[in-house]
Amino acid sequence: MRRYISDAFLSAGIYVYSTAGRSYGNHILTREQAEELFSSYKSKFIDINGLRVHYRDEGEGEVLILLHGFGASLHTWEQWTKELTKQYRVIRIDIPGFGLSDSPARRNVNVSFFTKFLYDFVNELGIAQHHLVGNSFGGWMAWEYALKYPERVGKLVLIAAAGYFTKDTQVKAVDFAAKSFFKKLLVKGVPRFIIKTMVQNAFADKKKVNDFMVNRYYGLANREGNLASIIKFATQTPVASVDKIKDIQHPTLIMWGKKDRVIHYVDALKYKHDIPNSRLVVYESVGHVPMEELPEETLKDLQMFLEE
Repeated sequence: MRRYISDAFLSAGIYVYSTAGRSYGNHILTREQAEELFSSYKSKFIDINGLRVHYRDEGEGEVLILLHGFGASLHTWEQWTKELTKQYRVIRIDIPGFGLSDSPARRNVNVSFFTKFLYDFVNELGIAQHHLVGNSFGGWMAWEYALKYPERVGKLVLIAAAGYFTKDTQVKAVDFAAKSFFKKLLVKGVPRFIIKTMVQNAFADKKKVNDFMVNRYYGLANREGNLASIIKFATQTPVASVDKIKDIQHPTLIMWGKKDRVIHYVDALKYKHDIPNSRLVVYESVGHVPMEELPEETLKDLQMFLEE
């Protein structure tokens, strides 16, 4: 019987350690094991262009789509979702190649693939318009989507969004994943201590990183096929439509932690400068995932923006 998500979090550590050694490597989980651990009664799966995609669709009202960051999953929005579903229809997606969603088979995958995927996903669900929220890689995907399909997006929210890729703001997790020694871990998976270090790097306050969170990242990163996807994306040269950011006309909220060690908050100032109808909120003692590290305050700022 499939465990509910709360039970999955509670059992994740014991289950991962007890099953990992009997699977493909020391750390690799099969797709079935990962799904047993990290799906719940809220989970839904849909076929989009031949890819089995994991998502959750909760609540009623205006549609709010949430896109996670590089190496993360839809679980990163858990704390926000509990409140947002009281007023909105909230749709969280495991972006292809992450979480419990299939990875694209094609060798070269650029951001256009992901914006087209989102367009097809939204069409499949019969949604005409929606607000769009993205963190990190999901933020890059969100603003590129808003440029390509402007009529689909109401309001846009960029949380520590990738996209500029300058020398000082290159995503550190991508650099790490692209190193040759990391590729060697494909055979047996990534040890938990490495995953823990990477997760802690996304937080300014490491005390807010708990075992359940680390076990989730650990299990999903080592899900069969996911490491290959992460490395495939990381080793490609990112090509973003930076010169077109100024063309974004949507009301845009930019949220950033000043202690972000993944993408420097100087990029927040660039987005604020380049997007005409934008507002910037900087959180002084927060890292790369403000919605997880400071959920209550960031949620209030989001709700105020959406309700205006």
